[in-house]
Amino acid sequence: MNRSRRSSRWMAMVAVILCVTAVAAAAEDTIKIGALMSLTGALAPYGPPIANGALLAVEQINAAGGILGKRLELIIEDDGTSPDVGRNAASKLVEIDGVSAIVGALSSGVTLAASSVTIPAEVILMSPASTAPSIPALNDNDFVFRTVVSDEVQGLVMARLALLLGHRTASIIFVNNDYGKGLADTFRDTFQTLGGQVLEAVPYEENKPSYRGEVESLFAGSPDVIVLISYPVDGNKQIVEAVEAGYQGKFLFSDGMKGEGVAPGPACAAANDLGPIEGAYGTVAASGFRTAEFDADYNAAFGSSTVPYNYNAYDAVMLIALAMVRAGDTSGPAIRDNLRAVANPPGEPIYYGEWAKAVALLSAGEDIDYQGVSGLVDFKDTGDVAGGILIWRIEGCQVKAVMEAAG
Repeated sequence: MNRSRRSSRWMAMVAVILCVTAVAAAAEDTIKIGALMSLTGALAPYGPPIANGALLAVEQINAAGGILGKRLELIIEDDGTSPDVGRNAASKLVEIDGVSAIVGALSSGVTLAASSVTIPAEVILMSPASTAPSIPALNDNDFVFRTVVSDEVQGLVMARLALLLGHRTASIIFVNNDYGKGLADTFRDTFQTLGGQVLEAVPYEENKPSYRGEVESLFAGSPDVIVLISYPVDGNKQIVEAVEAGYQGKFLFSDGMKGEGVAPGPACAAANDLGPIEGAYGTVAASGFRTAEFDADYNAAFGSSTVPYNYNAYDAVMLIALAMVRAGDTSGPAIRDNLRAVANPPGEPIYYGEWAKAVALLSAGEDIDYQGVSGLVDFKDTGDVAGGILIWRIEGCQVKAVMEAAG
């Protein structure tokens, strides 16, 4: 009997050891990178579609054999569109999950907060959507990058577009963070330099139940257009409350208001009354190469979306992965030191769907030049990229591309 008990205990211990060994072996066969995505908060409508862009890249890489013989795993954390939540989420990814690179965040304020964790840990932080001009000024030891063009470009195009549409006076409502303030400043300065007049510039705080006071203050002087530099959850409230307060003028939207969270959304009415935003224009970072092929694969996997920056998230994962392949190393410093070599010329151009070709060239010691689905992703010394701006319009409560413009 005692021998039987000892045998049972021994077998149980062996089972535990084998289980732990299997888990450790699986971990050794996996390369982890993180993603900071806004799944809740003011940017919640953006989070899942952008995360799906990153997931598409991971799926394609793994289907082609992974990285350095290992599978790539994307660990997604919700940043709540909050700097404090995002900082904590970044700490979890770095300290517990042990990632060497993070795709994110979306909000510029969250990216700036997360960088306080990632920079000293020597972890790459590559945002697909944070556009604030303040990000390149970080003392980051070259660990912070982004695959989206700065609002210094978007603000210029927005101001020129407003004037081309015949608007000579404007009032601005903007989210009170680095993104909102930076874009509002660029729009105002450019608009007024070119002969327009900004009547009011009103900051707002995120996630308030109502913005009636802020909205009504925009009406002073009867502006030709109200410029919304907003996030979709808050921006919908602002549109509805402006119309309820009697506003009958035009709206002009920043990138934060592009997508199905707005059109179609609460500000779009029934089919026989398309609502106050019908015909409104907006701006967003322009797209790049072979987008039709990307869209077909993305739509098949996740369904269609007009939310921006899924291209940029896809490119961020691809660039991080290609840097790992070139380095033969998955550490943060190794990724950093090889990013420009895979992203910038010279080298063989690599387009969407050419992961296997890129790996073969890198394995043979050849140079590559990744051509992004989001546009050219040639990294400057600051980690920024150049790029154009897409002008879009709401037609039939749907987002329609109009044209691309240079900054």
